[in-house]
Amino acid sequence: MQQEWYEENGRWYHAWQKGLYMYPHDEEERHRMDVYHNLFYDKAGLSLHSARLIPEVAHRPRIMDLGCGTGFWAIDMGEQYPEGEVLGLDLANLQPAQIPPNVRFQIPFNFETPYWSLGQDSWDLIHMQMLCGSVSSWSNLYAKVFSHLRPGFGCIEQLEIDFEPRCDDGTLPRDSYLRQWYNYLVQATDQTPKTIRYSHNTRQALSQAGFTDISERVIKAPYRAWSTDPTAFNIGNFHQTALDLCEGLEALSLGPFSRVFGWSKQEIDGFLGGVRGEIRNRSIHAYANIHVWTARRPLAR
Repeated sequence: MQQEWYEENGRWYHAWQKGLYMYPHDEEERHRMDVYHNLFYDKAGLSLHSARLIPEVAHRPRIMDLGCGTGFWAIDMGEQYPEGEVLGLDLANLQPAQIPPNVRFQIPFNFETPYWSLGQDSWDLIHMQMLCGSVSSWSNLYAKVFSHLRPGFGCIEQLEIDFEPRCDDGTLPRDSYLRQWYNYLVQATDQTPKTIRYSHNTRQALSQAGFTDISERVIKAPYRAWSTDPTAFNIGNFHQTALDLCEGLEALSLGPFSRVFGWSKQEIDGFLGGVRGEIRNRSIHAYANIHVWTARRPLAR
């Protein structure tokens, strides 16, 4: 029987189709995912879904969470829509045992496969969150999502973080560790089938897939709690927690830096120490961007 997990550089990875996913699936990663869930839907004030749901009163909504991680979004949606059907899909079983009766998880599921047996033309909402680094072809993924949504009503909602460090007041040096970290990360993952680089062609890709009513919202995510704006301050606090205390920097870096660049664990740890030092520095006002996309499948393409 194939071992379900394997250890590499002190972190645990899922062994199903080994190497398919470059990032850990362990307790530290579970905590990081949960922190981001709270960042998005509590601190950033996002609704569980911005896309409209559901037009007919008598219709039982079908909701899919693609790459569901720990499953908290799916669980929250199941509680918000007790009459609905919620399906969470992921490679690894990181979801809790206690779930609402209308929620189920299909594990393992590789959404990169050419065909899904999930019911075309039948889903009201398909949700995707933080899939950068897991997708080899966004156009192929959007085409499959499109074909599974209900014509005229079904919507896609996608939330991604563009980790590229930005700074509006010159406090982040050009040669900073944080900028170097991001550049190394995209350089490494660009050499794999699944770059972690955020795609700035999302609107065009959604349109080419056939979607209409395409909408984007961008939210600043400070790398630490430095902002005088209360919402941005809280976002920054949770963002730093995810990357620093929950070892998110390590989770994102270990696979790409060791497998692509051949760096040792000691070399990676030393470099990330410099990155953490800048994230903890209150005088550095760096931020990433959160992108929230919604779009609808029209009645006829």
